[in-house]
Amino acid sequence: QLRLRSALRPLSSAPSSSTPPPPATPSFLSDERIEVNPAEHNRWLQMVPACAAGVGIGTYASVPAVLGPFVCRAQGVVAQAPTDFAMSDLLPVATMMPLVAGVAAATLASRSEAMGHRRLAFVCSVTYPAAVYGLSAAAVQAHSLPAFAVGYSLLGGLGFFCGYPQLPPFMTRWFPDRRGLAVSIYMCSFGSGMLFAVPVLQRLLAHFREAPTRLGSIDEVALRLGDGGQRLAMVDGTEREVVVATARDLVESGFGSSGLSEGVFLLGTGSNGVCESMVAMGGCVFGLMQFAAWGYRLPAGGVYQPPEAAAPAADAASSEQPSAATVQGDAPIALSLEAAMRTPNLYLLFAGSVGVCMAGLPFVQLGKFM
Repeated sequence: QLRLRSALRPLSSAPSSSTPPPPATPSFLSDERIEVNPAEHNRWLQMVPACAAGVGIGTYASVPAVLGPFVCRAQGVVAQAPTDFAMSDLLPVATMMPLVAGVAAATLASRSEAMGHRRLAFVCSVTYPAAVYGLSAAAVQAHSLPAFAVGYSLLGGLGFFCGYPQLPPFMTRWFPDRRGLAVSIYMCSFGSGMLFAVPVLQRLLAHFREAPTRLGSIDEVALRLGDGGQRLAMVDGTEREVVVATARDLVESGFGSSGLSEGVFLLGTGSNGVCESMVAMGGCVFGLMQFAAWGYRLPAGGVYQPPEAAAPAADAASSEQPSAATVQGDAPIALSLEAAMRTPNLYLLFAGSVGVCMAGLPFVQLGKFM
């Protein structure tokens, strides 16, 4: 019994080891892995991944603004088919993505710092292009508006939140003395995303575009209306669905300079290239944002400390009266998130952002249709 009791004695009674436990290895996507010595790292190099991510995120308006007319002809190719998205249904869904991103920022802002910049950047680099371009292309191909709303607006908005609002705080960590310059350069790259997207998408559409089968002019083909309002024609003894395209339809669908004549076209043949272009564009954005996600570095001290400049010699007049910086001090005012949300500054910024979003972004997205 004595031997049994000694064998079952609690482990806590054993003498403790004096060797401290080894330090925990940081996870692969933790911010500790990208911390560098600010004195040995050129902080201006961090503008490159930040601007690359800004360009990629700034292409979000290209789907409704550039591809909208082609999305609404994805099935009919040269003209809108009954199964295609209606423009009145597509545009409200497409403009919901910034709202989802704003709601996510309002509810998850306090947890963003705990998640870490590298982890958020990686999630954005995968979720954003996959949702905005990949899943949206699959939804357009399947002509499912709910799937398009989930992919583009919901998941795309969450990916937008993981990238766009996280970069200004990142820039201020490297440029505490030049916040306005650093954030302005990033905003310029974000605003130039459409300048990058428009020519790329135009080239992709021209590359993937394939003319559908033309059955003849509207006077040569006998048509009848089906139960769902679709146009039907007899093709090789089988009744097939067709679309009728005018000269204006051919121009708006991108076939105006291809020598294609107006008439009756067989549904299910050809392609206007919109789904293929969305997938290819998603690959380009994915490459940009992956380059950015793995290129970020953080200052080891939390915030970069710029070297102190040599103080100029003070004259007699300035030495008599203390400066405002001496009286007030340079220490920043510490505000918690809850306290900051009760200040009038937040609501003034909110009102300004609402005005920009109401008067600016809709015109960027919908100007082509006007």
